[in-house]
Amino acid sequence: MRLSNVSEIDRSTPAVPLTDPAARAWRRDDLASEQDTLFYDLTNGANAEITLGVGFANSNSLTVDTVEQQDFRIPSFARDVPDLRKRLDEGRGFFILRGLDPDRWSEPEAEIISWVLCNYLGQPMRQGIAHDRRLFTVADRGAANTDPTRLGASPKRSPKHSDNGCLEARPPCYLALYCFRSAVEGGDSTIISARNVYDTIKVEQPDLLPLYFDTYEFRAPQAHVWPSRGPTIQKPILEIVGGEMYIHYARVMIEPGMEMAGTPLTDKQREALDYLDDILERPELNFQYTLQAGEFLVMNNLAGLHGREAFAAGSGGRTLKRFWMWRRHIGPGTDPVALDQEEFS
Repeated sequence: MRLSNVSEIDRSTPAVPLTDPAARAWRRDDLASEQDTLFYDLTNGANAEITLGVGFANSNSLTVDTVEQQDFRIPSFARDVPDLRKRLDEGRGFFILRGLDPDRWSEPEAEIISWVLCNYLGQPMRQGIAHDRRLFTVADRGAANTDPTRLGASPKRSPKHSDNGCLEARPPCYLALYCFRSAVEGGDSTIISARNVYDTIKVEQPDLLPLYFDTYEFRAPQAHVWPSRGPTIQKPILEIVGGEMYIHYARVMIEPGMEMAGTPLTDKQREALDYLDDILERPELNFQYTLQAGEFLVMNNLAGLHGREAFAAGSGGRTLKRFWMWRRHIGPGTDPVALDQEEFS
């Protein structure tokens, strides 16, 4: 039985055939002519339904913590969700949603709207034990941020990483970032394809490839540690699941995690991570975009890594609302029987 986050990886895994869609292995130049699939614009009908939903929520004093699916319906958006899921699962693995008026909605209203939109795409996950159960606000917290793993709570550059959802046995399938307020300068979002990372390693440094399928200790963020469990979780950087390439990475979590577990990185492992970091910085492999207020970046968190460029501290109060989601339409979803069969067998 598998009772923890540990992934049992066979060192022969790199030889397992990959059945990822070809669209997964994209480079920056491949996206230049794909505006139709990289962006999705909410329709007038969807915006009208959002207005009705916000009115109902306000009339009944609902908040992002108390609103439920049945309270706020957007059928015009629901019709497009199958295509959007396909973009995430089979296409480039991300899209940018536009069409929300950033000046119309207050911050609490924007939180409700963005949670409802995410709830159509997947099952929103908690991001904390006693708080942040439906979303996490990404903003510069200044000196209040004492967690070295949370670069997102500072204006510093955040290198490419996945969101690892350390409270759960399964990481988020999808990640969504709603931009409530953009920075005056900087803060560009970056995305890279996991399949392209794998292919690059396989061509350039095949001797290092097995090291990424080893199990590593990740230091969990302070808010994502169960009191009854240790401060680290275990997972590989790369794994192949059902023919799909999945990636889990955060250098800022791995090095301290390995130290905390008493198994510091070997010289060869450090070489592999240094080489991976080099690949992640290659401009030709990265998509870069500056989110504007009212825009929503949605991506497949298993099929790619994301990062953020530095921004000017305190200038404009850059504020994003972060959501994690499990897929409802692939895998066990939220059915308790299917979940137990998936996680404990």
